[in-house]
Amino acid sequence: MGTATPSNVKIKARRMNFKHTQNKPRYWHHGDPFLTHALTSASIFFPEGERFFIRSVRHFEKEITDPQLREDIKGFIAQEATHGHEHTKYNDDVIGQGYRFLKPVERQVKIGLAMLNKYSPKQFQLAVTVALEHITSIAAGMLLAHPELMEGVEPEHQEIWLWHAVEETEHKAVAFDVYDYIGGKYWIRVLALGLATMLFLPAVFFLLSRFLIMDKKFNRKTFRDLKDYHEGKGHIFKELGAHYLEYYRRDFHPWDLQNQHHIDEWKNNNKTFA
Repeated sequence: MGTATPSNVKIKARRMNFKHTQNKPRYWHHGDPFLTHALTSASIFFPEGERFFIRSVRHFEKEITDPQLREDIKGFIAQEATHGHEHTKYNDDVIGQGYRFLKPVERQVKIGLAMLNKYSPKQFQLAVTVALEHITSIAAGMLLAHPELMEGVEPEHQEIWLWHAVEETEHKAVAFDVYDYIGGKYWIRVLALGLATMLFLPAVFFLLSRFLIMDKKFNRKTFRDLKDYHEGKGHIFKELGAHYLEYYRRDFHPWDLQNQHHIDEWKNNNKTFA
């Protein structure tokens, strides 16, 4: 098959120049170190991760004859390239705040993905991309569906995250559709998600703990404040877990979750970027 992206969803590359990724407050997420550092810990992996995604999809581009899927691939590549660029600026600002331990982490991520690119089969690399796109797209979907997750955050510090969430939602099926088009195997797809989950999520939490320890915030008060902030939000994380598990169905497709109305809502509120 070709693309399964809804016809009213356009994978559009937007030229962004966020003014608030630099010189942002140390704890820009309503003064909370845990939530600020949790998002930053994920961001550290984005620039090299996005480049890996582009390489893995581009490798199979010549095999795709479906014109709409080819067009979607172009949009996917353009969007991911922009994500990498904007998160590089975001990350550089964090490093400039004194978190120098992130520089070797960035090098390690680059080396690790380069080795994966050199030594693993191309279908497996694409399966890893599909798996990580699933993780990022369901997280993005939750961010758009539940604005309370950004409760108390100044609008200028939400910009990069909501824009990224919108574009992850727009192109959430592209790598999956390419994988399906080339006859990618089900067992490789689910194996890749298992491995990605076991490697990526612990790496994010490890970085988060380093941030908190360095700031002397790895204490009861930080976790008590987090618990109080998320009081009554447990259903969001149950919803996230349910969407994650959907991936293991043989007949799964990213657009089983029809959430394109959140894209429209963001566009209506952000005419400049839409």
